[in-house]
Amino acid sequence: MSVAPPVLLIAFNRPDTLEEVIRALTPLAPARMYVAADGPRAGRNGEAEACAEVRALLTALPWPCTITTRFLDSNAGCAVGVSGALTWFFEHEESGVILEDDCVPDPSFLAYCADALARHRDDEQVMSVLGTRFAPPVETQRASYSFTRLFSPWGWASWRRAWQRYELQLGDWRAKLPEYGRPLPSFPSSSNRCWARKLDGVAPRGKELRVPHTWDYQWSFAHMRHDGLCVLPKQNLVSNIGVGPGATHTGRESVWLNFPRGSATLPLIAPDTIESDRAAELHRERWHLNHRGMIARKYWQIRNRHAIGSVAARRGWSEVRAG
Repeated sequence: MSVAPPVLLIAFNRPDTLEEVIRALTPLAPARMYVAADGPRAGRNGEAEACAEVRALLTALPWPCTITTRFLDSNAGCAVGVSGALTWFFEHEESGVILEDDCVPDPSFLAYCADALARHRDDEQVMSVLGTRFAPPVETQRASYSFTRLFSPWGWASWRRAWQRYELQLGDWRAKLPEYGRPLPSFPSSSNRCWARKLDGVAPRGKELRVPHTWDYQWSFAHMRHDGLCVLPKQNLVSNIGVGPGATHTGRESVWLNFPRGSATLPLIAPDTIESDRAAELHRERWHLNHRGMIARKYWQIRNRHAIGSVAARRGWSEVRAG
């Protein structure tokens, strides 16, 4: 059995969801825990107390382990706070697992990550190991996982050698791609326009350098720039439970939150080739990321926000939910 990899647990001001994540990790008992928490924002009533409660939970984990802390005195924000925590983590560890305070893993998640991290330790093209899968599982798929070019931050793992490619400030991102302005060349034009819009949002053209509003689009860009791939589990292994007023990016209901979890069977069965799973990618692009033309994008945005979703988006998940 693989030894559980070190875990970075990133939190802020939500003790309720953090308790759920800690409850899920307790029977898995990772021996090395790194815990990071941003500081409270000025002028927010009750936030200092909530942040203090979060830090108390992080320093009193209910299983024997070493705990290394990174607690910020003032608020750095999502982009600087999270990316800084990741850089700090990989300064200490060659590889490891990253969970945020609203991402609840299946009991098999850490063993799955340990196996995938060991298998692909020296594969430079493989840059991340994902815990989330938004496309329905393919029951005829023999391998335990496939690969995707699309990163997801809801429970994942990586290596120091991959994180060294990260840039918080992208600058002129178009000049850094082999084909300017085409982040995913084999995707429909609507998808590329959506990715360009997202990247421009964290690296605006013709404007002074400013702090981006998030960190993960830049990590997605690193995969695009270096032809990087993510390990994609056959079953979804992590659920985001973070909907609510205290959430940073998931303040509204969505069909994709509280997503059903399956379980990974160990040891993993590797796919025959290292190439992207285009069917899973297109499903996620169309349904989860909602990369469509403007009118269709707005229509499905409203449906997803009200957890209406669609039969096509959720097809295949009823069996997982029943299990």
